[in-house]
Amino acid sequence: MRISTLALLLVGALSFSAHADKQRPATVSNVQAGAISSTAIRLSWNTPSDNVGVDGYNIYRNGSYYNTVFNATNFIDTRLSSGTRYEYAVVAFDKARNYSTMSSSSAATTSSTSSGAAPQTAAAPPVSTQTASNGTPAAPTGLRAEVQDANSIKILWNAPEGGVSGYNLYRNGNYYKTIRGRTDHTDSSLSPGRQYRWQVVAFNGQRFSLKSQEVRARTPDETAVVTAAAVPADDSPSSGVPAGYRLVFSDEFRSNRLDSSKWNSRYRWGPRWTINNEQQYYVDALGDADFGYSPFSFDGENLTISAVRTPSNLKGKANNKSYLSGTMTTYGKFKMRYGYVEMRARLPEGKGLWPAFWLLHNHENGIRPEIDVVEMLGDRPQVVYQTYHHYARGNLSSTPSYEVWGDDFSGGFHTYGMRWEPGRITWYVDGEARNAYANNNVSSEDMYLLVNLAIGGAWAGSPNGSTRFPARFTIDYIRAYSGD
Repeated sequence: MRISTLALLLVGALSFSAHADKQRPATVSNVQAGAISSTAIRLSWNTPSDNVGVDGYNIYRNGSYYNTVFNATNFIDTRLSSGTRYEYAVVAFDKARNYSTMSSSSAATTSSTSSGAAPQTAAAPPVSTQTASNGTPAAPTGLRAEVQDANSIKILWNAPEGGVSGYNLYRNGNYYKTIRGRTDHTDSSLSPGRQYRWQVVAFNGQRFSLKSQEVRARTPDETAVVTAAAVPADDSPSSGVPAGYRLVFSDEFRSNRLDSSKWNSRYRWGPRWTINNEQQYYVDALGDADFGYSPFSFDGENLTISAVRTPSNLKGKANNKSYLSGTMTTYGKFKMRYGYVEMRARLPEGKGLWPAFWLLHNHENGIRPEIDVVEMLGDRPQVVYQTYHHYARGNLSSTPSYEVWGDDFSGGFHTYGMRWEPGRITWYVDGEARNAYANNNVSSEDMYLLVNLAIGGAWAGSPNGSTRFPARFTIDYIRAYSGD
């Protein structure tokens, strides 16, 4: 949870690495931007040299920091304005957070919607949402995966009816390869013991299908052969639990009430405490069972935190706040120092909604660290945020709010994880490491867990007429692991 007004600091501006490596990567070369529709641009570049190895890239758009990419040398910028020119540059960084000089820039202009979509080559990943009509292919079906060995997985699918020119493959959400003349492909560039996700898009000329159903498969540590059936997009995503870590805290929410041995239903400062100019009152359901409303409900599989407009008869008890909602914390019940935490949840959509899963310092002194595992603004359900805050010489310092983009994080369940090590934080979404921060100011003290559904505030803004209530934040599980 952000504890100050959002400041978009440049990535690395606060980094003073604790690692011995002081050599910066070479400058990124061959940056290429190309429009692939009226709302999307694809960016690619070459991997620069480094004495240890490049860990990721910061992307700058129109002169300002925009996003961070790991384990890829391409990026698709979506939700752009049609007929608009965008200019990009890239900075590489290594694990010690040494940063290269900025690359030369490359610009592209999205096509105008009035003149139709920009021409696309078969290799360009489409962002079309056309339905299978007017000659547009239907999405491929029957997607399946066959693990060949620790480095190879074969992907197979059924061709849609009608003629197609070929297929674009997506791996882990990013365009990967174009296939012609066949309905299978063996990916032999994989790492042992990792899970991968694929989807396939059929194309015919300049017409592209929707993405196929997703298939997931994991390479074994040793050679094996398995078959994975296609799974719905909202099926349980993978976990990022590191190998060898042991479970030290878990709530699967299978009962019909909040477990008071694990959770408090109020902040440690009291139920009337408000931060960030938020507009909700967190009902202390465990401490005040007769309040008149509980934000916590259970269906035998999940916990749902529901936010509602405050009924007039409860306004006085709710400190005259406009909304009632819920929070849970493990303060005084569970704390940890280093390890891995994970939540599987469906986040709520709607202007002014601000769900969060985070860790907070156990004592009001020192650097007062806060690790935001995941936050989302309800009116931007395609992106979640991951941040680290701490105090230095009495002043708040924060990393950038690292972004992870997806189709719609309110449309289904996803896992959100964070690995906390001495001097390093790594954030995960659906089992994949998406952002990382390495610095000697990373927390080294005990911290506890918090979950909440805030309404309004300095960052989220107020709900409006489009915001639907009750707003529901549904959680499948929350787990914590230790690497000791």
